Amino acid sequence: MSADVDWVLDQLGSVVDSVATDYSITNQDGTTSDVVIKRVDRDDAQVYEGSQSVDMTTPITERTGELQMGCFIGATQAAGAEEPIGTEYDLDIEHVVGLRVEGLHESQWGHVDPAGEDGVPFDELKHRIRMALYDGREYPSAGRSNVSFTHLQLTNPAPQSDDWQHYFRWDVDVVFDGFEDLS
Repeated sequence: MSADVDWVLDQLGSVVDSVATDYSITNQDGTTSDVVIKRVDRDDAQVYEGSQSVDMTTPITERTGELQMGCFIGATQAAGAEEPIGTEYDLDIEHVVGLRVEGLHESQWGHVDPAGEDGVPFDELKHRIRMALYDGREYPSAGRSNVSFTHLQLTNPAPQSDDWQHYFRWDVDVVFDGFEDLS
């Protein structure tokens, strides 16, 4: 797991807690439970909340059973770039973490309800994710003392929920810009 992926998933811990506090679902047996959000390191398929693994590369329609257990927020190291800057031995660097959010409609025993009555509204979940990342802008340690990040932004949002009737999915890139001192 990279330091960037760790940072993104750690920042989203507040989303896991706040959604569980604010929203509930009705189970198939008529009881109610908190809405569950699970964070996944997509590089090794490990779930932060629990010991299971989830392969988020499998088509969403083949994972209905998993999505009935909660919404998933997965992060993966997507890209990186570097370019020399100045007359010193320095690099302008960019790291990209791909973030994917998935959920299933409450009518299929999932944890998403656009009305917010029997699950979390998907737009509200996306909003909380964005705010958690922007509010917590303490640029992560890159794992090396000579690398510093100076800028964070969310780019390339790709809502894909319109592709399915009962499934919700949103992809976005978290871009870290900074520099590396090579001297």
